[in-house]
Amino acid sequence: MRLVLDRSAAVAAWVAARIPQLESAADFGACMAIGVEGADGSPLGGVVFHNWQPRFGSVEASFASASPRWLSRRIILGIMAYPFGQLGCRRLTAVTPKRAREARAFLDAFGFKREGVIRQGFGADDAIVSGMLKREWERSRWARDAPG
Repeated sequence: MRLVLDRSAAVAAWVAARIPQLESAADFGACMAIGVEGADGSPLGGVVFHNWQPRFGSVEASFASASPRWLSRRIILGIMAYPFGQLGCRRLTAVTPKRAREARAFLDAFGFKREGVIRQGFGADDAIVSGMLKREWERSRWARDAPG
C-alpha cells in the first residue's frame, strides 16, 4: 500500500462517488484529498479534507474505502500528518449519517468522539458529528510511540 498525494481531484471524486449523500466532489468545495492504493495501483481508500477553518484550527474529513484493510499504522500516520502537522489544526471533524453504522464504527475505532446530532442533517436521516482534537490524536494508540 502507498499514499497518493499528487492526485487530489481524482481521489476526491473517488471518495465522493462512495458517499451516497454527495452528488460529486464539488460538494466538498476547496479540498485536499489523500488516497491509498494497493501494489497494483488500484484505489483502496481515501480521505478528503475540506471546510478548512484556519482561524479556528479546524478541518472536516470525509473517508471512503473499497477494502476494510486499507489502513496500516504507517498510512494512518501519513494521512494524519496533513491536518495536524501541515495545516496545524487543533481539531478534525467528521459528519456521518446516523444510518451509516459502519462509518461511525470506523470513526470510533480511529479515536473520534461523538459530539452531537444535527437533526435531519442528511434529509430524512440525522447527522452525527464526531471530532478528534490534536491532543487526543497525539495520545491515541496510532500516534503513540510513532517514529519522529
